[in-house]
Amino acid sequence: MEAVELLKRYSNHRAAAGDEEELRAAIRGDVKETVDDVSVNPLGNLTAVRRGKDGEKSILVTAHMDEVAFMVKAVEKSGLIRMYAVGGISPKVLVGNQVLVGRDRKPGVIAYRSYHLMTPQERKKIPEIKELAIDVGAGSSEEVRDVGPGDYAYFMSEFFAQGDCYFGKAFDDRAGCAALTWLLGEYGGETRPEVTVVATYTAQEEVGLRGGQTAGFGLRNVLFNLNLEGTTCSDRELKTSYTPITVSGAGPAITFMDRTSVTNRKLFEFVTGVAQKRGIPYQLKKGVAGGTDAGAVALTGEGIPAVTISLPIRYIHAPWGIANRSDFDNYLALADAIVGESPGFGARGAKT
Repeated sequence: MEAVELLKRYSNHRAAAGDEEELRAAIRGDVKETVDDVSVNPLGNLTAVRRGKDGEKSILVTAHMDEVAFMVKAVEKSGLIRMYAVGGISPKVLVGNQVLVGRDRKPGVIAYRSYHLMTPQERKKIPEIKELAIDVGAGSSEEVRDVGPGDYAYFMSEFFAQGDCYFGKAFDDRAGCAALTWLLGEYGGETRPEVTVVATYTAQEEVGLRGGQTAGFGLRNVLFNLNLEGTTCSDRELKTSYTPITVSGAGPAITFMDRTSVTNRKLFEFVTGVAQKRGIPYQLKKGVAGGTDAGAVALTGEGIPAVTISLPIRYIHAPWGIANRSDFDNYLALADAIVGESPGFGARGAKT
């Protein structure tokens, strides 16, 4: 399947931390005929294994399934639905956006007081999420008896392409999931990778890298972890006196450090070297806030060298994100090249 079709389908699925089943089932259906083994661990990680020509060595490739979303806190007598954020979401981007709430995906709108009912001071204030509510058009709680505490609410955004860009929700990290499924498809049939590819689609990354903490458990002879992510693209959000974290159209971003890890230097040089050798455009992520599953995987057992490459996404963690077509193509190309050249990295990264 074309990678962009995977991105479209995965973006349109709804799957937040603890509620990944819809996407997990879709991914399992996509990879089951390509790989040698598929399993799901108790936390909800889906792991697909494609055995390599060298049965001793492996690489762990990860991408997280969950997206930022909401969980129902309570349904008020008026029928308004109060919620918590699941993952990092700024209230600035929420008011007026459409969501789907509950098991039946009931449409609603994120509501706040109308402009005309606010004082001048209130108009300058950013509401907290606890001040917002989901309005499904109900006049009482009896009309929304099918929605209750613990249910999820998701942005209603649907993928589309326009010009040189893809628009949709949850590109963090459906881009990584799509790339990982596409990558496994490159090694279907009689084609096998040089080393075993352990592809793990992790759960609950947005609430503390939880799936990443179990992804490397029990693995042996892992050369390194390649973590496929989506990251902040701030080329239209910052003053020109600032250096953007990433720039749309400049290629996938390679992380050298973030809040959860410092990339193994030998692995960092290996990955940038592969990109240069293959002529694949790339950029360095010029921001160290946030963290990824690579930071959790790196601490598994005696340690696993880990590196993250990311697709730059404008307006990340919002109802809509925008990604550049060429960035996505080069993201796929770089991931494929890294896997293909992985035997050249050495048995245990910095220890060799």
